[in-house]
Amino acid sequence: MPISTVVLHQADRRFFLAALATFAGKNRTQWLGAGHSASNGQLPKTWTQVAQLPAQQVIDVLAASAPNHCIDAWSYVSRAVSSLLSGDGHACRHLAYYAQLRAGMCILANVGVGIFNRINFVVDATGAVQRLDPVPGGGNRGGIGTHEVVWDALNAWGTGVVTAQYFADAIKIRGVSLRDLLLIVWPGISIQNVASDIIQSWGLDLQRGKTDHSERNVSSYAQHALNPVNPPTNNVVTYVSETWKVLEPTSASAYDALDRYLLRALLQNHHRRVSGDTNYAAGPIGQRYAQLPQNLMSLVARDFLDGTVADPDPQVVRLALSNSSPAGPIEMLSRAILLVRAASGFTHTSFADAGINISAGAMRPWINQWAEERGFWSPSRPLVDPIDLWADIEIALLDLEQSINPPPNSMSDWIKKTQNGLPTIAEVERAGVWSLSA
Repeated sequence: MPISTVVLHQADRRFFLAALATFAGKNRTQWLGAGHSASNGQLPKTWTQVAQLPAQQVIDVLAASAPNHCIDAWSYVSRAVSSLLSGDGHACRHLAYYAQLRAGMCILANVGVGIFNRINFVVDATGAVQRLDPVPGGGNRGGIGTHEVVWDALNAWGTGVVTAQYFADAIKIRGVSLRDLLLIVWPGISIQNVASDIIQSWGLDLQRGKTDHSERNVSSYAQHALNPVNPPTNNVVTYVSETWKVLEPTSASAYDALDRYLLRALLQNHHRRVSGDTNYAAGPIGQRYAQLPQNLMSLVARDFLDGTVADPDPQVVRLALSNSSPAGPIEMLSRAILLVRAASGFTHTSFADAGINISAGAMRPWINQWAEERGFWSPSRPLVDPIDLWADIEIALLDLEQSINPPPNSMSDWIKKTQNGLPTIAEVERAGVWSLSA
């Protein structure tokens, strides 16, 4: 049973955004209201039951799912990092895959596509709920399973004309959309024609998501001892340390350090596609650099973008596009991190488009409750600025880096050597907290 791309491309965000707007200033228990038929965020299991619900209730659940899938995806990333540091590569693959899946569900929800345990639908421009995987003759049985439909829908959505344009609009670097960036460097460019560049540059190799599902199955169901996947301890520690450094928040944007590499990859990918060479300095990247907004030029120097100065991509960017088979824990985790970063971008844009001023604290009732449960702050003393969560990570990173100097001979040696900043160093969901708070 394939998805209907005709239905998929009728997805519209307006009713989703209207529902999202009602969540401002409320904690999660207030989002769906008293008496809501799906107050636990789960829809009935048959289409007959779903059809009996008011469409607005279905849309409300879809709106509630987007930010919650996003923060849950960050949690899966965190647990994957924790598993990696514990020497359990299989658990890392399992959890990294679920981080990818939740990020995918978040992105789809933000564009009006709901995935609810074989109840798969879009909300169209009239506010109607249309089945994404219609059964010939209009049957009542459930649709495509979550793992399959997420990648099919993302892949089909990522190649559409309008949807590719939306992707380029939704992802912003220092407030400037990818579409505007590309149009500055290549005036008149067709966004649809560079959709694959955008998706690859941002680590959204959607076909790899399906492959990672197979690798996840090995980690979830096969005997781990007969399928060794653990990378060397030193590699793991170096990777985690380096990844945190590109997630360091700034006052201007939550992902400046990571975004500058992703922006460079996007521009250079497109240059190669158009010119067939790697002389970036002589092409539009070098020639039109001065046309970029000032806040972007302060983030990325000309010689960084055109490759004049060597500055290798961090491992999380390089490994996200790795085609190694079977996929290793770090490769799957890298894809998860970049996909969750994109999901955060979509969520952030949806908050803004819904008129929610998160910098003024409109979503703090929701994020505060979540951060309290993780122990990031006490209920009586929430951090005024969630970016201050980074201070603990800085200390943990020093411990982590000292733990591999000199390099340990084994996992046991490393664990016994110091406190290693654990468990703080594995709390990557802190990035979700600060990025969805301001």
